[in-house]
Amino acid sequence: MKQLLVDTNILIDFSKGHSRLLGEYLAAKEWQLMVNPVIVAEFVNDQRLITAVKRKKAKEFIGLFNHIDLNKAIGFRAGELIRSGQVDYLGDALIAATCLMGKTSLLTSNKKHFKKVKGLKLLPR
Repeated sequence: MKQLLVDTNILIDFSKGHSRLLGEYLAAKEWQLMVNPVIVAEFVNDQRLITAVKRKKAKEFIGLFNHIDLNKAIGFRAGELIRSGQVDYLGDALIAATCLMGKTSLLTSNKKHFKKVKGLKLLPR
């Protein structure tokens, strides 16, 4: 089974009903869908999650995904990505580094933030 890290923009679009792309990947049995702590933090930062009920639903939704924890190696790789100019933002660097270190593809609709990262596999193509 192939691992796929799901970027925050995909989660937000799906939860707002703006995209069915994530649903297609959820239904496909060939993918293990993953998130990391950066993606979780970005997702729950959404201002729509003010009420306790909405926060509970968000937590349940995030619970559908497997989790990849950050570690020292990912941190070093993220720093290298920023220093080399492949990524501009720390959050994106940690997301890209998670994929590179785990040999995981990234499902994102924000390809411009990741297009300079050498070796990063972006989906959808």
